[in-house]
Amino acid sequence: MIYITINKKGGVGKSTFTNQILSSYFYQKNNSKIDLIEIDDENKDNLTFSKTEIMNCSVIPTSKIKTIDEIFFSDTDTLIDIGGNKTGTIFLDEMKKIKEFENVIWFIPLGAGEQDNLNAFDTYNEIKKLDENAIIIFVLSRSTSEDLEWEFVNFFGHQFLDTDFAIKNQIEDAKYLVIKANPIINNARYFQKTVYDLSLNTSDFRTKAKEEKDTTKKSKFIFMNRVKNEAIEYVEYLKTDVYPELDKLLGFNNE
Repeated sequence: MIYITINKKGGVGKSTFTNQILSSYFYQKNNSKIDLIEIDDENKDNLTFSKTEIMNCSVIPTSKIKTIDEIFFSDTDTLIDIGGNKTGTIFLDEMKKIKEFENVIWFIPLGAGEQDNLNAFDTYNEIKKLDENAIIIFVLSRSTSEDLEWEFVNFFGHQFLDTDFAIKNQIEDAKYLVIKANPIINNARYFQKTVYDLSLNTSDFRTKAKEEKDTTKKSKFIFMNRVKNEAIEYVEYLKTDVYPELDKLLGFNNE
């Protein structure tokens, strides 16, 4: 299967979702690295993760976009992260020429703002023009509230608010996935690893901190102990809340 993350608007969490969530989901499901291709002329986010153990990362500029054709005719699971703005347009135009949609699932990340939702809806419609039977899943990124309908009012709509636009008012059966915000997601990149990678660290930083006499090294071990624990906690959230929902949305619980 090919899993494509796209929204023609930038800054909505496309790369974060693909690099941190989808990659770890497929790694724990298959117990092997997943191939992740980033198509972007402006950013090369996935090359940040040079020390990851859960994915094989590569970047393809739009000038070489024809090289992706073979991917759509292979049996290998692959994640494709599409950059925003003109890159999204170039990729969708290329898909018109490939015309191979049988093994494709689309993810459209979006934030809570109205413009995010408008762009997500436009992207949805462009995909549907390519393939009317396309499986499309919206990703509600960086959620900070338990009250989703209030936080993402431009996605769900609201009976007491005069919202100009809401996706669920346009697409009643819209599929969606919620991803909670957490600083560890962004901070993991400073280690050139994903959160999932950090959670797999076997070092006993707690014991090292207790035994270390050098104050600077001790502080570093204490810091690393917190980082590891935060990563473990977030991965537990993924395993409890996000991965099972992905199983449902992707049909794996029916196998």
